[in-house]
Amino acid sequence: MLLRSPEPADAYAAALLLNSTQEPHFHTTSARLCTTWDRHPTRTLVVGEPGQPRGLLTLWAPEFQPTHLWIGLHLHPDHRADDTAPTLMHAARDAARAQGRTHLWLSVREDYLSTAPDLPTLGLREVHRTFGGGLHLRGWTDPTPDLRQELEARGYHFTPAQPHADDPRLHDLYARTRDHKVTAAPTIPEASPTLTGEDGLWDAAYLAWRGEALVGLSLPERSRLNAWNALLTVTHEHRRQGVGRTLLSLTARALREQSFTFLNAAGSARDVAYLRVLRQVGANIEPDWIAWETPC
Repeated sequence: MLLRSPEPADAYAAALLLNSTQEPHFHTTSARLCTTWDRHPTRTLVVGEPGQPRGLLTLWAPEFQPTHLWIGLHLHPDHRADDTAPTLMHAARDAARAQGRTHLWLSVREDYLSTAPDLPTLGLREVHRTFGGGLHLRGWTDPTPDLRQELEARGYHFTPAQPHADDPRLHDLYARTRDHKVTAAPTIPEASPTLTGEDGLWDAAYLAWRGEALVGLSLPERSRLNAWNALLTVTHEHRRQGVGRTLLSLTARALREQSFTFLNAAGSARDVAYLRVLRQVGANIEPDWIAWETPC
């Protein structure tokens, strides 16, 4: 048995050994994978000998995107430039065609691109970039009280939305602004054709008015991930005044008073206005998720 000092080439295996003895989630994740693979062995493919995987491919066929098979491509650091990735991609295309899917879909967070193979070389093209994050409400401080006073002095006022849920002006506001939403299908779908109360927390929603005119709405809506995202809309002529910032802060305060600890944020990286408002109220925005696709 050879006993020696460590070398840089040992770093990745060393990280595995350190995690196996110091990180509880290492063992809980391993146990969960054992259970999942025992129940659903065809959802994951592995390249390599048992106990020595070179690469891992996960497969998911979501109902909301029936033309695409979603894949996860996870490579051992020593095998990012060899035939491991092409082998897994070939298997993914076979799996997609077997399920009647015409495309593969892959999402990689921007700061993890360095751990991925060369995706364009594998035939994948970038489709869009989306962001995630949100407001941690425990310990959060509303940054807008002074701003709200300034806006009220200029003729704006803010009210809870629930008493106005059936007000035609509210539905007219939504109809006039729904096309302002920046989409990135299927991650960020188009806005619903009409404003409904089924998936909204109306007791945490707020409206912005200028005189008798309704100019803005903030409404927490349930997302596909079972999180609460704030639907935020302000008419064009009243943007860049701080109206959206004030609305979102009022909604965050209402949620915190109801013992919510987090308000999710998700959207297209092209939605500069929404991103600006989120950062102004103290939201933590994660690096972009980059979506890639390729035909089968």
